Amino acid sequence: MHRGLLIHRSGQVFGPYLPATAHEYLLQGRLLPQDLTSWEGEHLSAAIPLEQFLTKCGLIARDTHTVDSMRAAIRDLRSFDFSLIFPWATIQTFSWLKEHRMILLGVVGLAPIIALVLAPSVLAAYWGLALYFSCLWALFFYHLLQTPQIRWQICALCFATTAVVSISLLTLAYQIWPISALFSLAQSDSLPIQAAGMLLGVAIPEELCKAAILFWLLRRPNSLLSPQTVVLMGMISGLGFGIREGVNYQTGLNKELGIDGAYFLNIARLTSLPFLHAIWTGMAGYFIAFASLHPRRRRGLWVLAIGVPACFHATYNILGWDVLGLGSAALGVVVLTIYLSSANTLHERLSSR
Repeated sequence: MHRGLLIHRSGQVFGPYLPATAHEYLLQGRLLPQDLTSWEGEHLSAAIPLEQFLTKCGLIARDTHTVDSMRAAIRDLRSFDFSLIFPWATIQTFSWLKEHRMILLGVVGLAPIIALVLAPSVLAAYWGLALYFSCLWALFFYHLLQTPQIRWQICALCFATTAVVSISLLTLAYQIWPISALFSLAQSDSLPIQAAGMLLGVAIPEELCKAAILFWLLRRPNSLLSPQTVVLMGMISGLGFGIREGVNYQTGLNKELGIDGAYFLNIARLTSLPFLHAIWTGMAGYFIAFASLHPRRRRGLWVLAIGVPACFHATYNILGWDVLGLGSAALGVVVLTIYLSSANTLHERLSSR
């Protein structure tokens, strides 16, 4: 007595069938090529796919399934409307420009390649990538901190003034005594001397450089802006400083490093380091805004506007690229968050004195 074939699918068993019957059912689609097949009486562990079994039995030519699949694919392709697959006619109408989300997606995705392709020089390529990351950060900051008072023209002015004017003047200032002497102390092997140099010769001059545009914009008595507005302006100013500093390092000092060090440092100077400068200048903007709102207390608030971020800045520079440095950077983000959430409380206390 001949044993029949059993078909196993999802815990169910079908059959028994003769091999020819199983082949016929496969052609009809009632059975599937991947259905497991075993002889009656065999353990399920001996089951193999139906297509493999029928091929061993000689009922299916070894290449038949591949040929049939190719024919089916060609048949499917011929049935497609290629005007929907490659919509050249629609492309020519420019109606796709109405899909603003996808246009934004394309700009964000292709901008780095565009910058590299169109850049006339290596320096221009560095600046193109730097501006790309600047725009991403700026849009992110705006999404989080936008206020009715904020204007993109003012934000652009803060970025450009710091990146072009303020940092250029700072570079010249570093050639003049006593700033040059204080700056040299930051390279000392003695930690107390290094800390003093990092605070007085690096952090304070740089924070003044970044906050200068904020002092100028709020110099008029009628220029009353909310603390959150000035924080955002400060963050954009800090972003301009961080990006310009990053380009300077990428085209100078970083080229002296090994390939791994240069790569990681370049990435950091396009991402997290400009972000940290933005956080620190955001702190400055917070106190500068309150100095404008409470002119009788402005001198003390001005000291805090430079002193607080300078302390965070110097601490991070001293601790460097390790867990402690990361902790100081994260603490700066936490402190700025608390500043923004407690702005009303500070305003009430300053008003009551």
